[in-house]
Amino acid sequence: MTTYSKQFTVEPENTAQMVGSGDLEVLATPALIAMVENTARDFLRQELTEGETSVGTKIDTKHLRPSKVGAEITVKITQEARIKAKADFSFEAYDGAELIAVGTHQRVVVATEIFLSKL
Repeated sequence: MTTYSKQFTVEPENTAQMVGSGDLEVLATPALIAMVENTARDFLRQELTEGETSVGTKIDTKHLRPSKVGAEITVKITQEARIKAKADFSFEAYDGAELIAVGTHQRVVVATEIFLSKL
């Protein structure tokens, strides 16, 4: 299993109030999910060839605790499986030392041109 971590700062535009998923000025779950997807995407970029990208296909998230604007979030992903183009990850997200989210995420490697031709 391979792990990879990335850090983010909770900005005002990442709050539930700004995203529209809630009323409070705390890290929105959709913004947290974007952080997870961004981390997994960056991990997979290391293995891609020119003309390839990865797309998120599935995510299961338990957002356990709130985080305020300015908080430093660390997303740690672990690649659990890689079968051909499909990559399965588990993840944990931390606000400092505090665990704030756990879950799983799946991405698929695609040829960019072929993928976009389906639009």
